[in-house]
Amino acid sequence: MISSLVERGVVVSEGHSMASYAEAKAGIEAGARYATHLFNAMPPLHHREPGLIGAVLEDERMIIGLIADGEHVHQSVVRLIWQALGEDRLNLVTDAMAALGMPPGLYHLGDFDVKVDESTARLADGTLAGSILTMDTALRNLIEFAGCSLQEALPTLTSTCARLLGIDGRKGHIAAGYDADLVLLDSNLKVVSTFVGGQRLYSL
Repeated sequence: MISSLVERGVVVSEGHSMASYAEAKAGIEAGARYATHLFNAMPPLHHREPGLIGAVLEDERMIIGLIADGEHVHQSVVRLIWQALGEDRLNLVTDAMAALGMPPGLYHLGDFDVKVDESTARLADGTLAGSILTMDTALRNLIEFAGCSLQEALPTLTSTCARLLGIDGRKGHIAAGYDADLVLLDSNLKVVSTFVGGQRLYSL
């Protein structure tokens, strides 16, 4: 059980869908260092049973992924999480699915019919099927929702991720000797070009 938790970075306990506070703490002590998609498919934070959410938020060793689309997590909660974690512990993720980039409409994706609108992808019962969030939109959203600067927000996509993965000696910064994997943004923080190993692979 614990070994599976460490490999995945997610606490799952036998007998119920998500870990209790005590189980989550045990997983962290065993080596888990990342919590994915904070709040998604997790029991709510409760003052008597903090659960997985409380355990990962309070432990400074944990880096936490958050879908900052304003749909999976309310804007005010994104702001609270930013205030609690800051750039060193928050990692923006998209949870993007195959509907990303598709115009509004009804699509059959995998085994499900998914209705796509301007900001969400939902199943027939209204449940979020995933996200259609792009990473540059997540960056803009964090700046807007949390009121932070671009310089403060950027590590949530770059150096914090590299440190988590143990590759911060060659990725996560623009510096001599680092891999030249870069994303060029315009003044509106939208993607203009991407480079891998110094080679331009995409450009508007």
